[in-house]
Amino acid sequence: MTQFVGTHFGKLDRKGRISVPAIFRAELDAAATNQLVFRISHQHPCIEARSRAVFQHMLESILALEHFSEDRDALEAGIVADSTVLRLDGEGRLVLPEDMIGTIALGESIAFLGKGDRFEIWDAEAARAHVAEAKRRVLEKRLTLAATPLHPNPRGVA
Repeated sequence: MTQFVGTHFGKLDRKGRISVPAIFRAELDAAATNQLVFRISHQHPCIEARSRAVFQHMLESILALEHFSEDRDALEAGIVADSTVLRLDGEGRLVLPEDMIGTIALGESIAFLGKGDRFEIWDAEAARAHVAEAKRRVLEKRLTLAATPLHPNPRGVA
């Protein structure tokens, strides 16, 4: 499973090419893949990128819904049909689809935000504002995480 962490800045050239940060490429190498599934986020003005394995897990969740249900149809059309599989070249570059670039108005300066099982591609200034707002909300709400054991004992033996 990939673990994308950190904020990294880069450039988008006139042809729509980007270079995925080396630390993210190392995660993809460790997962033995150079393919990513890209889609426009339905939550933020960014492009989400997931490994095929993580995207497959999402797809399985969608496929577990009732056949022909409105929710399943909405998720299939809004997530699956709206996604694109792209392959990194030997130097870690790829070309983003023009419609994705235009939809979120990416400028020349971009940011890659690691979000654990995925990373997001933002316009650099929008990313800075997003991270600052998220930090503010965490502090304001005093958000915490439940403690979980680092090495759970599945057999229940002490």
